Amino acid sequence: MKVALPVISQTELNPSPLSDQPTGPRDIRAVQTLRVSVTDRCNFRCVYCMPEDKLDWTPKASLLTFEEMVTIARAAIAHGIRGFKITGGEPLVRSELPRLIEMLNDLSDDVELSMTTNGVLLVEHAAAIRAAGMGRITISLDSLNPETFGRITRGARIGDVMSGIDAAIDAGFGYPKINCVAMRDINDDEFADFAALTIDREATVRFIEYMPLGRTALGGEYEARFIPESEIRAHIESRFGELVPADPDSGTGPAKVFRIPGAKGRIGFISAMSKPFCETCNRLRLTAEGQLRSCLFDGGEVELRPMLRSANKDTIHDQLHQAFINCVAFKPEVHSYHGNRQMSQIGG
Repeated sequence: MKVALPVISQTELNPSPLSDQPTGPRDIRAVQTLRVSVTDRCNFRCVYCMPEDKLDWTPKASLLTFEEMVTIARAAIAHGIRGFKITGGEPLVRSELPRLIEMLNDLSDDVELSMTTNGVLLVEHAAAIRAAGMGRITISLDSLNPETFGRITRGARIGDVMSGIDAAIDAGFGYPKINCVAMRDINDDEFADFAALTIDREATVRFIEYMPLGRTALGGEYEARFIPESEIRAHIESRFGELVPADPDSGTGPAKVFRIPGAKGRIGFISAMSKPFCETCNRLRLTAEGQLRSCLFDGGEVELRPMLRSANKDTIHDQLHQAFINCVAFKPEVHSYHGNRQMSQIGG
């Protein structure tokens, strides 16, 4: 049964500074979305997300339970957050994920649920997560060329992703959003081909600037691969002409959205490196092991798992309330340019 939950005012989210609280910027931020990572595990090993050698997975006992995630989500709703993006790793490798989706969907009539996935397991799970209440799907797809795709993912097959897209459409999601990380000398000859997907389909293709996270920040990897939005856009416009502004995304994401003239779909750019959008950042992140993070790059975070597992049930709401206040205060004016953890450990 869905219930109405109280909303905590923006005044409470922007309290007077206290000596025992973080000292970060305290301007009022309309935090609308919580990205909830359900696992750090993945069935891909994408070059920008995981190292090639072994990555130590989080022990199962250290992962938040679904009940703990829902307790945090309930506190988030009390702060005015209504959007929950399920992420990983690859979220669909977490067993019984439809049960979490149902639990989140039952919190309030206003909850908006979405998920980012590599798409491979949608053949098996698309219908179940749709029935459980999932609203929107975004698929990470960094190449349309089978050989390049295998190189980026270190061995995955693009045909499996395409089958997942078909399964999502059949389940009623419509054509999923496509996220493409732009990488020099890897997929920089495909940007116009990705844009062409939007001509006859009501699809949104979003180009994401390569980010220096974890080991990609070391040894010149980032500098070698980074392509700014302006160059990505120039590749597309060289084939299709000048892009025109499109209506804002119906979600709360950071993409600036355009359209090829006359196209059915849209093209978005997420340009965290060349055009930081920190002033308008409207999201927090919850890692699979329970850190509430203020930023993808900066390490301002609040540990929630210890309080969830030790607090009296009568006090946990107040403790989580304070944790959200503290985390919002950690949000930087402008993010740093080297992330301190791998993408899969943060929640992409």
